[in-house]
Amino acid sequence: MKHNLHKIFICIVLLTITQVGYSQLSDLHFLPPLKQDTNNQAIQQQTIYLSTPETSSFNIKVYRGTNTTEITTLSLSKATPKTYNPGNGDNNITLVTNANTGIILSNSGLRFESENGEKFYVNYRGRSASQAASITSKGRAALGQKFKWGGAPIEANHKTMSATLGIMATEDNTQIKISGYDTNCKFRTTSNVGGITANTINITLNKGQSYVLEAAKDATTANIDGWIGASIDADKDIAISNGMLNFGVNPSSGSRDAGADQPRT
Repeated sequence: MKHNLHKIFICIVLLTITQVGYSQLSDLHFLPPLKQDTNNQAIQQQTIYLSTPETSSFNIKVYRGTNTTEITTLSLSKATPKTYNPGNGDNNITLVTNANTGIILSNSGLRFESENGEKFYVNYRGRSASQAASITSKGRAALGQKFKWGGAPIEANHKTMSATLGIMATEDNTQIKISGYDTNCKFRTTSNVGGITANTINITLNKGQSYVLEAAKDATTANIDGWIGASIDADKDIAISNGMLNFGVNPSSGSRDAGADQPRT
């Protein structure tokens, strides 16, 4: 009986892994931008890796923000994976500056799309001297209308601690509401680290536009964990990424790391 249960458990695990793996294989991928507290302190060098199980070469067009003309075209096959370099540090493509935080952006975030529906993987990797983070795009499985802002408390005492949320729209006139966070939280708006104090944030994004929030620990103690579990509700499909750049869970330590992810629906 135990032997049979063991085999059943292994089958369930393998099936789950297979489903997760295939959910990341898609003809369309969105990478919303994020925000680090201080330029280069969480992430500096960045590379986006593209791969596919397809044996025949096909083209992937890369779009930035609302641009309808691709910024580059990549030829991809199983034997020839490719990389794309968005630039170092706060490049205002994958990571935004203070000036581009808490406002609607039209020239940030990336979209990867195959010309004829071929499926591929997209993985973002960033590092600095001591930290690193990786985000695997979930493709079409990442698109939805209801999300939660997830992450870990930012309790360590280093000055570069913050949590971040990036949202990217897939259709014009997308109405988005961010709510359910501790009402004492304060989010950055451009140069003001605690400029957004509203209990609910409402924004309207067109296709390709993005919006980035930062909850810096030094803005208010509520930002330690008050943003965790906040709801992101939209009336049309969006993609989000979220993370902590940087964070640490020991209040008596300055030890820190970077962590980010793109949830799927």
